[in-house]
Parts: sequence; structure tokens; C-alpha cells
Amino acid sequence: MDRLFNSHWFVKIISFFIALMLFTMVNLDDLTSQPGVLPTISPATYTLEEVELSVLYDEENYAVIDQTESVRVNLRGPQSEIMLFQLTRPTYEVFVDVSEREEGVHTLNVQHRGFPEELTVSIVPQFARVELQEKQTISLPVEVELLHAEEVTEGYTVGTPIVNPINVDVRAARSIVSQVDSAKVFIDVAGADKMIEETGRVTLYQANGEEIELEPEPSVVDVRVPITSPNREVPVRVGREGELPEGLSIQEVRLEPGEVTVYGPLEIIDQLQVIELGNLNLNEITESGSYEWQVPVPPGVEQVSPEVVTVTVTVDQEQERELANVPIEIVGLADGQTATLAEAPTAVLIAYGTAEIVEQLDIEDIQAYIDISNFQEGEHEAELQINGPSNVRFQPVQATIPVIIRNDVIEGENE
Repeated sequence: MDRLFNSHWFVKIISFFIALMLFTMVNLDDLTSQPGVLPTISPATYTLEEVELSVLYDEENYAVIDQTESVRVNLRGPQSEIMLFQLTRPTYEVFVDVSEREEGVHTLNVQHRGFPEELTVSIVPQFARVELQEKQTISLPVEVELLHAEEVTEGYTVGTPIVNPINVDVRAARSIVSQVDSAKVFIDVAGADKMIEETGRVTLYQANGEEIELEPEPSVVDVRVPITSPNREVPVRVGREGELPEGLSIQEVRLEPGEVTVYGPLEIIDQLQVIELGNLNLNEITESGSYEWQVPVPPGVEQVSPEVVTVTVTVDQEQERELANVPIEIVGLADGQTATLAEAPTAVLIAYGTAEIVEQLDIEDIQAYIDISNFQEGEHEAELQINGPSNVRFQPVQATIPVIIRNDVIEGENE
């Protein structure tokens, strides 16, 4: 075979036959029109089955909800054109034009373009049906569906998801839009122990839960899901040091808020009873006012919220009031002892505070007592101690109380 292709005469003969075939195909129609040259050749036909029917319409305002899907295209013409069409497959289109039509059912003549001019085109069916419906736009809130919410890290809780944007628009034919019931995005929170930030695709659903194949605008949204570590509420407290300027008294010390939320491991936050903010320096207070206090973060705690507490101090002119017949209690009495007050079992106290507070003061609000836990048998002078409402200062008229302590005598002990 290689020897044949290397032969000069063989190549010439093959080239001649190829040229003859090409000449015959190009001039076939002219030859058939000349009597006596070649026998008469009838026109050729070719059929295209199930050709997709395109619809030209106002896509901004209308939607096609029903149409003739496909047609059959019959081509008739010179054999050479039919063969060329089959070989080259030029771009063509079969369509109906309803771009100037409004909503409704329309039956129109099927048109075509892109076929060779030498070919006769016939389309079956000749007319096609198209139904247009006006488009409508609705706005829907995006619902976040959390997957595996029960599988977050132990002790952590899932907060309320935040979506941006919160709504999506859906535009489609009126009858289709009416079927849309909800827009959802799905976020998997399994194993989460910190804030989740994801972009999710929005899916549309009917009321029965079936998905609708429509594209909302936008089709994706940004979702943030707070994942909160273990936490609990803990009260905050402020101490006091120093003394107010003479003539002033505290009406109220108010903390806002009175409790803060602490976040961290359960074994740490469960041990917290109170968070001390520090001491209020009374020496520097000359009038009512508010102060911002930074909340300290206890060791092992991840976060405290809020980080700042407002301490409001209200002061007023100091008033005094005498309270008589305040009962005196004895505490710290040992087993086998008895104690007796050498004088009256009541005390007289001077209460100092703002007018509003001292006027409302009652004896039941006060505990006056002496502590004899360190005393032996005999007569003693015990310091009178006072417990009472906050923001009230007490001054006993008699600072010490005489008390007699006796040891009980056990029968038979001296026999």
C-alpha cells in the first residue's frame, strides 16, 4: 500500500476522480436541466422530527404557562442542498412571536429562520398555541431551619439566627406565585461551639412542604447563628469606704443592672455567688450622681455581659431620730451558763439618715445585741452592737451593757 501512495501516477488518478465527484455535485442541478445530458432527478426531501418551538414574548412582564412544545419540519429542494444541510447543520429556529400580545391564550402561525433559501420549508402543525400570564412579585421572610440543633457541644445553646437580607422577592406567573408559601435556608449546627457564619441557598416551598423550582432574588443569603457557652446570672455588689462629709447621708445606692451574665465552663460559673465591683469612696461624694463601673471578669470566666454597670448614689441632708425601748439580745452563751443584764433589757439608740429613711424606721427593723462568747463567769461590760437597714447609722446612748454570767450548778457535784 505504501508503494501505491508513493507512485506518481496513482496520486494523479485519485486526484482526478475526487475533482470529478466535486464537480458533479456542484453542477448537478445545471446538468439535470439540460436535455440529454443526464436523466431527470426529482427534488429531495428531508424531515426534522420534534423540533423545539421557541416563543418570543415580553419576558419582563409575562410568563409562558402553556405552549406547543415541538413541531415537525419538512424540507424539500435540490439533492445537493439537502445533502449540504445534512452535513453542515446550520443554525436555524422555529418560533412563534407573541411579544406584542397580552395575557391570554393565543394561536399563531409558526415562523422559521436560518434555513437555506434554496429549500422549501413546511411546518406541521402550521399553527401553535401559547398561553401567557402576567407576572407578579411577592416578598417573603427567610426562615432559618437549624439542622441537628440537639448536637451542639454539650452545655452550649443555640441563639436566634440572624439573616441578611431578611426578605427575598419571588417573581413569576400569577398562578405559580400564589403557590409559594415559604422561603427557607438550612444551616447545620452539629458540634458547634462558637458563632456560625455561613452563606445559604434559599429554597421555596408550597404549604404542603413540596419544593417549588423557582429562583428567588437574591437566591443566597448570609446567616449568623449565635452559639452561646454555658452561662448564669450573678449579682454584682459595690462596697463602701471612708465617710460622707458631715451633714450628708446616703438615701440610696442603686446598681443598674443588679445582675450580670457570666459565660464560661459550668464548673467555674457555678461557684460564683457575687461579683464585687470595688469600694465606693464616700470621702469624695458631695452630691447625688451616677458612676460607670467596669465589671471585672473573674478567673476562668470567658465573658461578662454587660461589661459596665451604672452605680447611682443619692444623698440628702442627714437627720436624726431617737429610738427607745430597743430590745437587747444576748448571743454567744455557752452551754452550762446563764447570763443576766444588770440593768434594763432595752437600749436607746440615735438613728442618723435621710429624713425619708429615718421617718420610716421601726424597732422591728433593728437588732441590738451583745456577744458574750469570750466571757467567763462574773460581771462584764459588753459592747452593744447594732444591725439595721442599710444607709442608716446608729449611735447607742449607752455604748456598753453590764452583764452577769453564772455557771450552772450540777446536782451532786459538791457532795
